[in-house]
Amino acid sequence: MNYDLIVVGGGVTGSALAGRMVRNGVRVLVLERETQFRDRIRGEALQPWGVAEARKLGIAQVMEEGAAELRWFDQIINGERGMRRDLIATTIPAEPMWGFFHPEAQEKLLTWAAAAGADVRRGTAVKQVLPGPRPGVVIGAAGRSEEFEARLVVLCAGRNPALRSELGFKVRRGSIPLLLSGVWLNGLSTEVDPSVAYVANDVTTGAVAALFPQRGDRARAYFGFHPQACARLQGIGDFARFRQMFTMTAGKAIPFGDAKPAGPLASFECADVWVEHPYRDGVALAGDAASSSDPSWGQGLSLALRDARVLSDELLAGADWDAAASRYAERHDTDYGVVRKVTGWFHDLFQRLGPEADARRARALPLIAQDPTRVPDVLFSGPEVPLAASSRARFFGDDSEVAAAQL
Repeated sequence: MNYDLIVVGGGVTGSALAGRMVRNGVRVLVLERETQFRDRIRGEALQPWGVAEARKLGIAQVMEEGAAELRWFDQIINGERGMRRDLIATTIPAEPMWGFFHPEAQEKLLTWAAAAGADVRRGTAVKQVLPGPRPGVVIGAAGRSEEFEARLVVLCAGRNPALRSELGFKVRRGSIPLLLSGVWLNGLSTEVDPSVAYVANDVTTGAVAALFPQRGDRARAYFGFHPQACARLQGIGDFARFRQMFTMTAGKAIPFGDAKPAGPLASFECADVWVEHPYRDGVALAGDAASSSDPSWGQGLSLALRDARVLSDELLAGADWDAAASRYAERHDTDYGVVRKVTGWFHDLFQRLGPEADARRARALPLIAQDPTRVPDVLFSGPEVPLAASSRARFFGDDSEVAAAQL
């Protein structure tokens, strides 16, 4: 059987794309390796601009059923709360953040796509992707191989799919020397406000601690650290050390309490990994397969939904899918490039170590406290936020306003 679209990977990106396309009359095959989604400590805080993308994709109701609405954002610096921000009132999308359990969202979205009419095959290993004017895939199951053709193949198969390299896409990597650990918690303290996203930065160590409540008494906790300051946190045996380091960074501003791990504990590199122009010869990359943003800034899910929405918009706009996929790739490069640029600025201000970074913070943070508009709102409002030539200088306190005031 042939299809219009073959989606490799039935996670959040793949299911959102497949469901929207099949609801518009497109014949879609989804190939998912896992028979049951499990906790891989993926992103579980969807930014306001990502929530807006979910609404445009038509998946908001599916995701919202299992999500906690995080209207408020607490920014904590060196253990002291710097601000509490109303995200609905102050972001361009006028949306909250959502906190949810990633495997549950994957399952709901894949079920939604199948109910809409997508042909979903689980427990299926993709052996090869065949590029060309009529691209296809070769799958292996039960000791035999099958081949399927389509007008377009989209890889949504996670951060480091081997298929991407086999197809000749050139992968680029950033060099941020930071690790981010995460663990799913239950038994939260009653002091935790379930409508607040908590993020704490210790600018003296470059560490970050974050807590994103979910439905019930559960939450995802993250702790980001420089390897020279903390040995890698890996496995539940390191949970006591995770709690200690988290509390040292957040102080009493994030009430960790007696919460217990409800899933695995692991650490991951924070370097950006991306492909420029993620489309060639009938095969497109989307989600983490196209670009994985530094996870310590929580942009991955929003970028993934943006990919699914932009690609589906382009494909549904006309018959020339080769041109449509190229336009998607160009838009992806622009959007991801803005996010990568701004998260790099945030790393320099909040996480980079050394005398130069200390001097930058001493100059910038008091100015930001006086005028929060100095902070580019890309991370909450999305990559459409205008970045003027002076945006970086204003963020770091190197702008002409400061120079004029010092005269």
